[in-house]
Amino acid sequence: MSGADRVADRRRRFIAAGLELMGTKGIPATTLRGVAEQAGLAARYFAESFPTIEDLHIAVFDEIVAELEERGLAAIADTDGGPRARSRAALGALADLLLTDARKGRVVLIESGSSPVLGPRRLAEAQRFAGIVAGLNESGSELRPLDLRLAAQFVIGGVGETLTAVLVGAITVDRDDLIDMLNDLLFAALRGVRTTAGAVRTG
Repeated sequence: MSGADRVADRRRRFIAAGLELMGTKGIPATTLRGVAEQAGLAARYFAESFPTIEDLHIAVFDEIVAELEERGLAAIADTDGGPRARSRAALGALADLLLTDARKGRVVLIESGSSPVLGPRRLAEAQRFAGIVAGLNESGSELRPLDLRLAAQFVIGGVGETLTAVLVGAITVDRDDLIDMLNDLLFAALRGVRTTAGAVRTG
């Protein structure tokens, strides 16, 4: 193994350790020493990949978000049908990742909200995902782009809060029922915006 390969391997191990600690014990417990112990590496190797512990927090968060996007877009591409079918596929991929691996769900849905470093990142990603949702429903839509984007942003926030409630056990629900309900709420929001927008323009 080359020197570069060893550095890359240590980075992967630090990220895996960061995920384990952030996703089970929380960000305050994810310290440099704790991550090094979890990774089975000397603490001196940490700085070769991450200037600060906060940079590791960001790397863990970004890796989960990248996986969410990859799975969501793959689900959309693999699904025949219109916007409703594609939206359900994307929601299913998102929920499956965040609820099946509770560590990833906790990092994205809970820990990021209490972190001054991850908070702005979470907001930016929520806005980006809302843009993706809006884009899925642009074709043939009578809504103004702004109306569509606002509805998508509203739904993304609701999806996040609902998945959080399921993740922490506040709500117990069958997986398919959950996805169906989230998808129904998405399109109910879009219908509501369409009705309201139409009334405003004709009123």
